[in-house]
Amino acid sequence: MAKLNLLPEMIPRAENNKTEGPKYELSANKMWNKQSFLFIACIVFLLQAGSAQTLNLPTRNPLARNGTQIVSLLTPLSLTAREDTIYSQVISGNVPDFLRQMIAVTDTETINSQQYIIEYYVIPDYMALGCDSDYFLCPMTPLLAQRLANYLGCSLTTRKMVNQIWKQATVKLAPQPISPSAQMTTVPVFNDHNIMVKTSRNAQLALHPLGELVGGDKKDVVISNIIYGYPSPGRVVIYGWHQLNGSPIQPLYNGHEETYADYSHGIRFVQNEVLVNGSATNIQTILASSTLNVLLSDEGVIAIPNYPVTAPTLTKPQSFCVLDSDQGILRVKVLPNADIKGYNVLLSRDGITFDMPVFYNGSDFTIEGLINDTLYYMKLSAEGFFGNTSPYSEVLAATTFENITYESQWMIINAFDRATTGNTYDFIRQHASAIFQCTTIPSLSSATNEAMCDSLILLSEYMAVDYILGEESSLNETFSDEEQQIITAYNITYKPLFVSGSEIAWDLDHLGSASDKAFFNNVLHATYAEDAPNNTASTYYQFTTTTSTFQFDNGTNGTYDVRYPDVISLSSAPTSEMNTLGYYTGFPSKYAGVWKNHTLVYLAIPFETIYPASARCSFMEWVNEVFFLMEDVEISNTDDIKVFPNPASDILHMYIPDTYNEPGFMSLLDISGKRIFGYDRQLQPGTTTDIILMELPKGIYILNIKTDKTVFSKKIVLL
Repeated sequence: MAKLNLLPEMIPRAENNKTEGPKYELSANKMWNKQSFLFIACIVFLLQAGSAQTLNLPTRNPLARNGTQIVSLLTPLSLTAREDTIYSQVISGNVPDFLRQMIAVTDTETINSQQYIIEYYVIPDYMALGCDSDYFLCPMTPLLAQRLANYLGCSLTTRKMVNQIWKQATVKLAPQPISPSAQMTTVPVFNDHNIMVKTSRNAQLALHPLGELVGGDKKDVVISNIIYGYPSPGRVVIYGWHQLNGSPIQPLYNGHEETYADYSHGIRFVQNEVLVNGSATNIQTILASSTLNVLLSDEGVIAIPNYPVTAPTLTKPQSFCVLDSDQGILRVKVLPNADIKGYNVLLSRDGITFDMPVFYNGSDFTIEGLINDTLYYMKLSAEGFFGNTSPYSEVLAATTFENITYESQWMIINAFDRATTGNTYDFIRQHASAIFQCTTIPSLSSATNEAMCDSLILLSEYMAVDYILGEESSLNETFSDEEQQIITAYNITYKPLFVSGSEIAWDLDHLGSASDKAFFNNVLHATYAEDAPNNTASTYYQFTTTTSTFQFDNGTNGTYDVRYPDVISLSSAPTSEMNTLGYYTGFPSKYAGVWKNHTLVYLAIPFETIYPASARCSFMEWVNEVFFLMEDVEISNTDDIKVFPNPASDILHMYIPDTYNEPGFMSLLDISGKRIFGYDRQLQPGTTTDIILMELPKGIYILNIKTDKTVFSKKIVLL
């Protein structure tokens, strides 16, 4: 919407106050009721009445297409594709800078013997795409114009407003008609007229630079009472194209269908908020007023001051993430959608009982004022520009630790999307709570697998990944080709990956393609053996490790029935660094998973179905030990790196063997996963590096060294 400059992060709209007394605050650190919001909005607008308003669009990307390139892009497209492209270009910010500063237009009327002064803000010229040096004045249908107006918080002009704008324009251009033809609704003719208008405009640049108010170069697509009340199809109403003597070529006319646009049509956006005798109101209120409508209308009341744009049906958000941003702060990122204004967010401390919703504008925002060092669960609903909303999303989770880098966090990927019996789309509860309570790295963020594929997050930035697959993450598919590529790239970094879910082996190794099998064998280090123990479904619900026996759900213990827990084997000979992690109770040769020191735990049973919670915690503690606390791991063919003494007191010595010469990243983490220090360096062979510890508190630390070929991790005890 048109942006008020004084408070660019002013309290969100009154609908933000959908709750009373939530346990967290908006980014402005205060909750406001509707009366407070309207009062503040009025004061802000009054304070800004003397300054130009701006279109609330992203800063233009210098690499965005210029006007000439836009013409080439639009020329071959159908009307629908053309208008979708124009919409995308506008909301992405590909609009010339000179159009962004809106111009004040004022007029005076006497109503019932009282004088009224109205002030409203308009864009300086008709809507264009491109840059200041190469822009394209862009005709569009009224349906697209209305859609953009809704997005920008603007209105289209009325006939009376067109006259007012022309009178106050400092740049008056003579109309330049093109002979009527069947081509006048095509982009090449649009561009012919664009060149003609720009030639006239350029002749006045010395005295009237870009950004001054222009009139006469186009007809306006206007709002009017004659939009409605006529047989289908809908109408577009046009008016204007004033000659230099002030007489318009085009009278008010509705003879074209609502899908019509020719070279002569222009779109002038007007900020919805206006001032009447110094008081803030809006265009829609004025046009609906039986007395004040004359300020903006010469047709009387205009009860429906817009074109009939249908609200799109919004689906629940799928591609999003919630990130541990800083102490008491969560960051939410959603894949941008042009039909969505913002999101209603629900927060919870247990993932079951949620606070009332709070609305946030945009697709990338922060939630502040939360409790420090706390695990939060979140789900959200999209809200469109018509007040239309989507169903709520699946649940994600993140913590609120101070100064936590991504490298010191877990990333949980929720990929269990299958609409199967028992899928409540909130099984991140079992994963996040276990990581938070039962590991040495309690800080975490999370994302949907769609967000991962859309690059809203990068797995390589995180210390470890927990990948939730449930039972076949989507119908008859586990780990799509794109997901496999991302996980394979992550695997090359030798960072920890915890994967759990049933039917992974069935889908990838038993039924899968050659690439599926290669991924399962080489990345998850497993092969398919049976669809369930003895190929018998819904029968066996226990597995045993070297330390404990674990039960998983048959559908009566709070999650869902794991009917087909895969039986798998190791894809290569077992070693001290890689082996099976357990077997189905009673079947010592039927294995339930694979582990690889510091890099992989693959459990062929959904982790969330292990019960009770204490058992899940025990298993996650073991995962934590495999990833972070086991003895040194060496993956290249070099000799071991030596770290001594351990336990240490003031100084830790790190010896790099003669055969070792790789660029690597070394970091020291505390037990919570917070990085104490870290730096890139060329590890020098045959040298000893001293790490000064005297200023650190006593406790357990993790020393990590990672290169393209080697992973080294060591638990350090500081006395």
